[in-house]
Amino acid sequence: MKRFGIIAHTKKPNVARTAKVIIEWLKSHDLEYCLCDELAEVIDEKYHVKPLSEIWQNIDCALSLGGDGTMLSSIRAVGHQGVPVFGINVGRLGFLTEILAQDIPMALERLKNDDYDIEERTVLQLYIADCDVNKHYALNDVVLDHGESTHLIKLDLYCKDHSGNNQFVCSYNSDGLIISTPTGSTAYNLSAGGPVIHPHLGAIIANPICPHSLALRPIIFSDDSELIIKIAYNNIDARLTIDGQIKCQFSVESEIVIKKAPHKVKLIRIKGFSFFEVLRTKLHWGARPLTSDNA
Repeated sequence: MKRFGIIAHTKKPNVARTAKVIIEWLKSHDLEYCLCDELAEVIDEKYHVKPLSEIWQNIDCALSLGGDGTMLSSIRAVGHQGVPVFGINVGRLGFLTEILAQDIPMALERLKNDDYDIEERTVLQLYIADCDVNKHYALNDVVLDHGESTHLIKLDLYCKDHSGNNQFVCSYNSDGLIISTPTGSTAYNLSAGGPVIHPHLGAIIANPICPHSLALRPIIFSDDSELIIKIAYNNIDARLTIDGQIKCQFSVESEIVIKKAPHKVKLIRIKGFSFFEVLRTKLHWGARPLTSDNA
């Protein structure tokens, strides 16, 4: 790799200092780089600056500085163009990010020498009928909920069969519905009591948020399924959120269609990434609760 794009969450502590370390290293090795315009303002860089929407052009890799939220926005900016993303954690949990700031020189050396692995992750594609911008992509999840209202929202879920007919799945009286990828299974889906799915599996999870029924539980569909969500009645201000970051306006009469996107996003791994190790170290999977006997 010889050309790098740097994307950052500029309000995170130490991001400016971390970005300067990366830039100095790249300069010292005669490697090309560009910065998203927001980061350039923070570190007072006048050259090599691009808008976030164009940073994917003429780069071999995007470096994402921040936490998981920054990774998600970085992936939206470059992932659909096939540009791989490498995460440097200057946030808190960092479930998607690969390394900490102190490992930057080692990581950049590995990238320069093409000593890394590429891991592909499934992305959801979302269509909203009668919407000006009717196509969106989500690496983690799509959430439809009751917005600012305190009332339950009633949603109908359909799954298109191989003949192209909409098969009715069920209705939800709930706070909302999460449609999640395997990558997103450890995010909002997990908090809402959903299953953890290995990121390499082909699956789409439909998980209701606080359903008013004992008979409604998460459903796992194959990733070649096409799901359709309809609001059963329109006396509520529904809200649609993508990856916890993008909020979409839509008519409550519209159908929301969610399916696997035609592309996958590429994450760079350099340390022998293990999904199960991440579960253990970052979510404390399988750890025994602390008691007076084992504290």
